[in-house]
Amino acid sequence: MAELRFDARVPIQDRLLDSLRRCCRLLPDQRQGLNTTYDMADFALAAFARFFMQCPSFLAHQRHLETGQGRSNCQTLFGMRKIPGDSQIRAKLDAAEPALFHPMFADLVAELDQCGGLDAMRYLDGHVLIALDGTEFHCSDKIHCSNCSHRKRGKDKTEYFHTMLAATIVGLAWL
Repeated sequence: MAELRFDARVPIQDRLLDSLRRCCRLLPDQRQGLNTTYDMADFALAAFARFFMQCPSFLAHQRHLETGQGRSNCQTLFGMRKIPGDSQIRAKLDAAEPALFHPMFADLVAELDQCGGLDAMRYLDGHVLIALDGTEFHCSDKIHCSNCSHRKRGKDKTEYFHTMLAATIVGLAWL
């Protein structure tokens, strides 16, 4: 496989972020009245940007960039108008169903396939190998929601938890 150059990767990244923006714009907006300082897309893009940037004080860093440079990474890379705070993001996104983001995954795989990004991952007659891993990411005997799974511990203790099944495309470097 020919190595992708940086300038060739930027349009791919832009198309993938466009797919994310499209999904974010479809998020339901429960707000009423004139309290619409932020677009719903800004809430979801800010949440995603935290993983992308991996900064311990993400919001402070972005606001510092905005003050010093006139623009933040969120505005430049993600096209956000404004950066909402952590509590605002949680309040607006907690009710969003994960299924709203499912169309983005098909876009991602199609983009990777089109640009040759999956070629190095093809083995066994051209198949792409995917590893599955399950994890539990919340557990409490006090805090729970209507979507929690639950289990009994002992006679009178109930644990509430959320689980996730993660799929990862696998490359076999030793072959």
